[in-house]
Amino acid sequence: MASADALLARHERLCFVRAFPRNAAELRRAERELAGFERRAVRVRDGLRNTGIAGTSYHYPFNHAMTRWLSARYGRAVEVDWSAYRRRAWDDVAALLSLVVAWAENEGLDDDDVPSWAWIRAAKGPDRRTDLAWLLDALASLRLGPQLEAHLFEALDLPLRWDLAGCRDSVTHARLPARPFFHRTLRSERPADFTREVLRPPGPLVPLAPARAERVIDAARAALSQREREFHVIVHGHRREVYRVEAGRGLEIYVIGLAPVLRLTLESDFGALLVKNGVPIGYGYAVLLFDRADIGINIFPTYRGGESPYVFDRFCAVFHHHFGARKFVMRRYQVGHDNPEGIEAGSFWFYDKLGFRSLAAAVRTEADAERTRLERRAGARSSPATLRRLARSDLLLGTDGSPVEAFRDVDVRAVGFAVTRAVRLRYGGDRGRAVRAAIAAVARALGAATVPPRLAPVAALVPGLARWDATDRRRLLAILRAKEGPRERSFVLAMQRHPRWKRWLLGTFPASGA
Repeated sequence: MASADALLARHERLCFVRAFPRNAAELRRAERELAGFERRAVRVRDGLRNTGIAGTSYHYPFNHAMTRWLSARYGRAVEVDWSAYRRRAWDDVAALLSLVVAWAENEGLDDDDVPSWAWIRAAKGPDRRTDLAWLLDALASLRLGPQLEAHLFEALDLPLRWDLAGCRDSVTHARLPARPFFHRTLRSERPADFTREVLRPPGPLVPLAPARAERVIDAARAALSQREREFHVIVHGHRREVYRVEAGRGLEIYVIGLAPVLRLTLESDFGALLVKNGVPIGYGYAVLLFDRADIGINIFPTYRGGESPYVFDRFCAVFHHHFGARKFVMRRYQVGHDNPEGIEAGSFWFYDKLGFRSLAAAVRTEADAERTRLERRAGARSSPATLRRLARSDLLLGTDGSPVEAFRDVDVRAVGFAVTRAVRLRYGGDRGRAVRAAIAAVARALGAATVPPRLAPVAALVPGLARWDATDRRRLLAILRAKEGPRERSFVLAMQRHPRWKRWLLGTFPASGA
């Protein structure tokens, strides 16, 4: 019988081959072996915990939204991990239950000899719901609203157990429908000119119908939940804004918009599922403001020996060509700031060789000197201390030819604080009155009956808004409405068509150099 380590290594290899097959025969062999892999895994399942292999189990304290989704989708396969919970010093679930029960029931619930798990089973009786489903329903019955409900649940840090026996969404079996592409060679090297590759158009951006979009969001949630990832945009993906881009070489990039109620005020947050030959191989994000995009991708470790540079240039190309991004920002965390994995991987030099440069002048100077040193000494490497210094700054790549020194950004935190000051100084901290007044003032200035509330407090800060010319006022009204529309991409593009609005934000709330 193979050991757990040997089975895991074999599973990793088969998953890689399924995503990057050299020919049809190799793909068939991998799929056939994966189809029967669960029978081998169950013999050593305890040694394969949290691998995502079919027949094993996954243990993690998922957030409220993911827990509700897991419970609804997988039913009895997802349950509270009471064996882990019992090792805790305090029974926090009992404290939560005190909010749910009738007052007289607290006499039993407060008994130290009756732990929460025993009480829940007594309360359920013959109810066939899992303890987790019962607890979620009991919490929802309080009708506290989604934010408070999530806060109370997540304060428990409740350990869950997901049984992957027969699970079609396990890493072993997860696959979206796709026409296979066979890799005679892998494009694993960095392109000679990354910017030129980004300027090369990807495939068209195709909006998906809601039913198909839901399947993509489900696949993304399943893939990330088995890697201890709870990515906000994918957890709260919007089924009416999912796009597919066929990016070549069997790569599909699914761009996922955020649920409207959770959209940011000025920026626009998009997630992405990266799929190769139907296999989810990673995820990414882009946060857009005018023509700037904060970006990042994460290729799952199993697939990092594949075509990561190609995936990254196609990812950037999607946001350049379809979302108008011209300035790509890699935040310093991605290259190692407070991120030991980024330091160990030497991520700074990966992006530097693609053409990204530090926004901070002092860091650029140090990077230039270190780059020269490395070029002169074959085999030399930067020390961890040097890499930590280089990771002090965000990085920028401009596809429009503008120098890094010319980059300007909006400090969105300063915008939020300006609204807070206005609420305090003008309205004595009465936020409801402040928002109502902003809506009325902006609507009058723009010649509209009303405007949506999300952006109104920001627009209300513009001095002399009513004196803007008719075109600028009409475009600003379109921006405010587009933020609430079914697809936030319309807002991204509308923002790029309003240079005066951009000048005001940049001039009033300039971000300091990172």
